[in-house]
Amino acid sequence: MFITEVVSKGKQGKSYTSILLRESYRVGATVKSKTLAVLTHLPAPILEAVRRAIAPSTDSLSKLAADSDGSLHLRQAQSFGALWTSDQIAQQLGIKKALGSTHQAQLAYWQVLARVLRPGTSLLAIARLADTCAAAALLDWQRAFTEDDLYANGSWWQDHHALIEQHLWQAHFAAAPTKDQLFLYDVTSSYLEGDYNALAAWGYNRDGKKGKKQVVVGLLADSLGEPVSIQVYQGNTNDLKTFGDQVDKIKKKLNCQGVTLVGDRGMIRADQKTAAQKAGFHFITALTKPQIQKMLDDKVFQLELFDEKVHEVLDTEGRRFVLRRNPVRQEELKKAREQERQAVEAAIQKANTYLKEHPLAKASTQQSYLTERLEHLKVENWLKLSVKKERLVLTLDEPALQAATQLDGCYVAESDLKANQADAQTIHDRYKDLAYVERDFRALKTGNLEFRPWFVCTEDNTQAHALTSMLALKVRRHLESAWWKIEVTVEEGLRELEKLCVMELVHTQSDKVIARIVPKPSSRQKELLDALKLSLPAAVPQSKVSVVTRKKTNNARNTIE
Repeated sequence: MFITEVVSKGKQGKSYTSILLRESYRVGATVKSKTLAVLTHLPAPILEAVRRAIAPSTDSLSKLAADSDGSLHLRQAQSFGALWTSDQIAQQLGIKKALGSTHQAQLAYWQVLARVLRPGTSLLAIARLADTCAAAALLDWQRAFTEDDLYANGSWWQDHHALIEQHLWQAHFAAAPTKDQLFLYDVTSSYLEGDYNALAAWGYNRDGKKGKKQVVVGLLADSLGEPVSIQVYQGNTNDLKTFGDQVDKIKKKLNCQGVTLVGDRGMIRADQKTAAQKAGFHFITALTKPQIQKMLDDKVFQLELFDEKVHEVLDTEGRRFVLRRNPVRQEELKKAREQERQAVEAAIQKANTYLKEHPLAKASTQQSYLTERLEHLKVENWLKLSVKKERLVLTLDEPALQAATQLDGCYVAESDLKANQADAQTIHDRYKDLAYVERDFRALKTGNLEFRPWFVCTEDNTQAHALTSMLALKVRRHLESAWWKIEVTVEEGLRELEKLCVMELVHTQSDKVIARIVPKPSSRQKELLDALKLSLPAAVPQSKVSVVTRKKTNNARNTIE
């Protein structure tokens, strides 16, 4: 923001001087300016005060306040650094453009940014957050809203869900076009507190939460784990049934060609392979342990082929299998079994001590209890428990242990890709890329973005919550990538940037804001912004609307006596 004098000539050759308040901005490589106000009519002292007020330094504002004999004072306004940064990254990723510019799109966009700043918050908290981080000013809101508007926004999300994902994929593909495209797909579950969700149902709970209904979430990502699409299913939906939706989405909505779908063992089976091939797609998956054992029994491949180096086997039907043994995982399982054995031995020693101290106690009772423990640990095949002279004895079955450990660390990837399309190492590496999706799920479900708790009930809002979280994840991934080299987590970086607040020069008597300025960032804040290749704006405008909440928090709280 700056003041300039423009000289123009009238019809009779007379010159006129106009004093204008202008703001510069950049369009690509071109710097342009726009007029904010005409100051020609202001008296000289006031004009000088304005010049000093808009000077890009908080020191000048402080001096102006100090010299005003108390008529002016400087105060800290809303936080803006973290929100402004998230907004800039979201625009770079094409999220804002994909959502659009309508009022409903603005509400949706704010939910994405709020999810980056405050994961795991309710729509009420998201509405309250808007007033603390200069959201109305930075995002140029023209209309106020409440948490009810955010909740009603779920229907808009659902109507535009497919279009948003399509626009984001087109922007992503335009930035890095490729002939052949590989997609990673996996499914997780997220448990719910209570029954008030349209998609809640009993199902296989991966979180290990007994007695909790859940929803099933499918996440589609590109070859680097960048989220492409997300879908929420009813909690009792089988993983296999979600696969067909992804095939249809990739072919018809994303309009992709030369596609290879990568899914974990149990995700891509006979029907799913057929569906992928009918669509003209290829697949990469893995065999389950029983399938591997059957292949060994049928002499399709030999145990000796499982090595740290990958080996390929082609069966009589032309299927390609890539075999490998992970020595690290093999050692982990070996240590785990030894720890289990030691735990059982300690329990038996304790039981024998009890039997010795209590002559009337029965060894059969202790045996029954410890047998259940062996079954729970799944070691009953190679650890045998017996009773001899009223004492418990543990015996190690060496042949059974050898049989149980022969496939430790072994896995087999399967694909229908031809040898000229991908070699064995490539198939193996692409299957291991599923770790990217698992990492995305961890970010969504844990403290990073906190999928849970689900504060919504309707199906539309449940899908909206998932898509909002996915878009927030895209912003988070970008921040994490940029700040990784300076050893700053996303949470640490955002908390540091939140300290950047708008400074206001205020007329003491009327409480009118005369000027708003952005302070100079600290060395740490500058390092964070430099890593993202961002420069702070000269000023943050005053908001045109004020966001309030319909529900007052104190009304819902118990009175403290």
